[in-house]
Amino acid sequence: MKLFHCVSALALLTTSLLAMPAAAQMDGQLGEEPLILDPMTSARDAMARGDPAEALARYLRVLARDPGDLDALAGAGSAALAVGDADAAINFYVRAEKISPRDGRVKAGLGSALVQKEQPRAALRLFNNATDLGVAPYEVALDRGLAYDLRGDNRKAQGEYTLLLRNRPNEAEATRRLALSLAMSGDRAGALTILDPLLRKRDIPAWRARAFVLAMTGDTAGAQAAAYAVLPRYQADALKPFLERLPSLKAAEKAAAVHFGHFPEDKVPLEMAASSPVASVKAAPAPNIAKPPAAKPVFDSTGRLVMKTVEAPTAKAGSVAPNSDARGDGATSEAEQRASDARSLAEDRRAAQKKAAAEKAAAEKKAKAKEDAKAKQGNPSRHWVQIASGAYKPDLDKEWDKQKSRFGKQLAGKTAWTTPYRSTNRLMIGPFPSADAAQDYVNEARAAGFSCFPVTTSAGQKVERVN
Repeated sequence: MKLFHCVSALALLTTSLLAMPAAAQMDGQLGEEPLILDPMTSARDAMARGDPAEALARYLRVLARDPGDLDALAGAGSAALAVGDADAAINFYVRAEKISPRDGRVKAGLGSALVQKEQPRAALRLFNNATDLGVAPYEVALDRGLAYDLRGDNRKAQGEYTLLLRNRPNEAEATRRLALSLAMSGDRAGALTILDPLLRKRDIPAWRARAFVLAMTGDTAGAQAAAYAVLPRYQADALKPFLERLPSLKAAEKAAAVHFGHFPEDKVPLEMAASSPVASVKAAPAPNIAKPPAAKPVFDSTGRLVMKTVEAPTAKAGSVAPNSDARGDGATSEAEQRASDARSLAEDRRAAQKKAAAEKAAAEKKAKAKEDAKAKQGNPSRHWVQIASGAYKPDLDKEWDKQKSRFGKQLAGKTAWTTPYRSTNRLMIGPFPSADAAQDYVNEARAAGFSCFPVTTSAGQKVERVN
């Protein structure tokens, strides 16, 4: 299945190139006036136009500024899934789940990531949680269907794909997955009927699905003919052993094979164990070098389908082919390189996020210290005398008038102030020059029957005047 992805990539590249003139024309219409969008808007726009890599970069900018932004974490998880980095997606969704444990979209995204990691049981539990939290069932149906297929429950899987197609009739991926699921359960005619509209539109992934449908239902010759119709001959040749072994697999094993290129370890085609050179699509052609022979897919120790490059036949004795490892037993596989790149990207991302979080914490600490210093400067520690209190702050002026009417001599020339204290508000007079001066006033007031007591406010404690 991995080999067919190159055809899909070419189709995507063609679509992108066709879209460039329209974008250039729009730029011309806008002229010199810049259009400023915040990173979140840019990220959503990038996802909407089918550019998840750009969207992920935009979301990472938001997270560098605010590692706890829930929308950015959920968006980054979705974008990481779209570029094929399930591990990074899980990282983002787990962080989002810690912030919002009852967010259905986060549960759904984490479920989709676990499907890509071929963990259908855990994924199904998360999809159920997501729908319980308000996510519409059809919104998780595409990946919930795949999870059921990975568990061999094709009937439930087909129900999920059908549910999605009732709500979104033009969902091509759901159509392809439904056809593959029907083939896994032995319904070749139904699968081909489902695929027919996409085949008439020359949908390359649908032609790939058709080859798998034929192979899974026992028509190996028809499957190989379908492969030759859409692939270069050397790639179609390489797929023969893969297609020949599909009919012998159980339903769940077929799902893992056609969706992830993963065979059970005891059913890996033996004839595919040998590898031969394959030309790099990025390398420039060298003069006087013979064309390398056809490449064949091989499987790693876990049974996953990979492409492996070994020493070219034209290399001199003792030399090592480009990109080969030190043992000389073949170059690092494309899958291993992608895994290494993904790990490096994840490490760089974690380092950037850790640095951004540290910088944010330091900035917040500095801002708080500055704010505290300002508060202390405006409200130094002072000495007061409390004469009353009240839970409703606006009524303190009435309490002040009441106290003045009773103890006019003691309160003559004094000003009323207030500061919050637990669930109430102090009504105070002052400030006094010292704690002793406040205590002297209290002693004299009590002798006249005026009940009050001294209070000292700390630096930074806000004290307001009562009007």
